[in-house]
Amino acid sequence: MQGGIPKEHLCIIAGASGAMKSSVSFSLLYNAVLYGETSGIYVTLEQGKDSLRSHMSNMGMNVDDVRVRNRIAIIDLADLRVQLDQQGMNNRIDWMGQLIKQLTSYRESIGFELLVFDSLGAFFTLTKMENPRDEIFRLFEAVRRLGLTSFFICEMAGEDNKQFGEYGVEDYLADGVVHLVMERSGDDVTRKLGVVKMRHTRHKLGYLPLTWKESEQRFSIN
Repeated sequence: MQGGIPKEHLCIIAGASGAMKSSVSFSLLYNAVLYGETSGIYVTLEQGKDSLRSHMSNMGMNVDDVRVRNRIAIIDLADLRVQLDQQGMNNRIDWMGQLIKQLTSYRESIGFELLVFDSLGAFFTLTKMENPRDEIFRLFEAVRRLGLTSFFICEMAGEDNKQFGEYGVEDYLADGVVHLVMERSGDDVTRKLGVVKMRHTRHKLGYLPLTWKESEQRFSIN
């Protein structure tokens, strides 16, 4: 891809379960902070903070590394989600409004530039949307106004799992779409990555093998 992902683009990272969406997204954040002058947050609604830290550390991405620990924040909304479920309060909260408010607050207090949101599917279970396209547009535009480069994780959906996101509008509203797939041949599984869409930059079509290089703490695409 020519020049990488453009600054302040909003991208979705889509794929089936097991395609390493979270790992790829965290790697993008981790390496951007490790090798660049930036900072970011990882918002999780599914995997707990400690579990996420442990998983990424096992892959070689240690968020306690002195080179990144003050520039990566993991925001765990999973515990809040469970607590509100237990209290029967989920349906009383404007989750979309609260999320936008929190992201704005984090932006002002932390000053981060990169956002990973894991995941849209988990978030959609929290909020009832009468008009999904308008509500997703509202969220995406709020993130764009904050001047963030962002990655929203989502599952494949629809008939034959060929739809990027639950409502089929996420890919149209995003600036970029990165698709992770798993190809099976007998007992072997090969993970591949394809850039389906990326505005304002040239990119190759097609899918290339995706492998993790622990010694380099990054994914290789070739």
